[in-house]
Amino acid sequence: MRTAILRRRLFLCTPLLAVASSLAAQTMAPPPYLQIFQEQVKVGRAGAHPAIESGWPRAFAKAKIPNYYIGMTTVYGPPEAWFSGGARSIAEIEEQNQAIEKAPGLNRELERLSQADAANLSGYRAVLARYHPELSNGPDINPAEMRIWEVLIFTVRPGHEGDFVEGAKLYRSMVEGAKVTFPWATYEVMSGMPGPVFLVFVPRKTLAEIDPATGPMAGIEKAMNPETMKKFGELAEGYSSVESRIFAVSPEMSYPPPEWVAQDRAFWGKKRPAAANAPAQAGPGS
Repeated sequence: MRTAILRRRLFLCTPLLAVASSLAAQTMAPPPYLQIFQEQVKVGRAGAHPAIESGWPRAFAKAKIPNYYIGMTTVYGPPEAWFSGGARSIAEIEEQNQAIEKAPGLNRELERLSQADAANLSGYRAVLARYHPELSNGPDINPAEMRIWEVLIFTVRPGHEGDFVEGAKLYRSMVEGAKVTFPWATYEVMSGMPGPVFLVFVPRKTLAEIDPATGPMAGIEKAMNPETMKKFGELAEGYSSVESRIFAVSPEMSYPPPEWVAQDRAFWGKKRPAAANAPAQAGPGS
């Protein structure tokens, strides 16, 4: 598992959902491809885990590798940490991986951190997904302002992908009719999860925004009529399961670009001391 954990760090490119291009922009569109590196955290290790994870941004910064990313942990859902990055193409991912591999001393430090982190983890998964703009909803967002991410996981019955597509388009038309601002980005999993699977990312500035009784959610619920509810029920027959998870962004486990830190230093500038129990020896295979 140590090798897999090390590899997921080398795959990280740019931060969650919106960072495929200029980091100086305030609002950004979702990238064409998204990588999600999921760590299942052992019960009782949630406090120790961030201390090790904070070592990765320090290692990348020391090596002057600008592979900025966001780390986040579950507020509601199984104890997990997700590290996500976007890319314009698969070729770009490969090029950036090669650049990181060549950085002097970086692989050795990442291996050391991987060994230390293994004690905190019970599992790991790497996921590659492709963006579907026709199943998503604007406007573009400023990801540096987001503190909460809701992720909806739709596992679809094989051959029923059309049910999800129809449902997503129906929901978007309903939101447009309600005249509320409610952005989300839909990704179809290409590899890493039993499928078909669609992941829907909903950005939030505060946890309070998930309350269905207030804000845009209240307006959307009012727009839901019996006919629409019936149609959603019919389309849901094509799903094996639907799961919602709420994540909080962890600035200590993230590697934000300098522009983000300058925008909100009190949040993105948070640092955690290096873990005292990390192995002192370093080196691949040590």
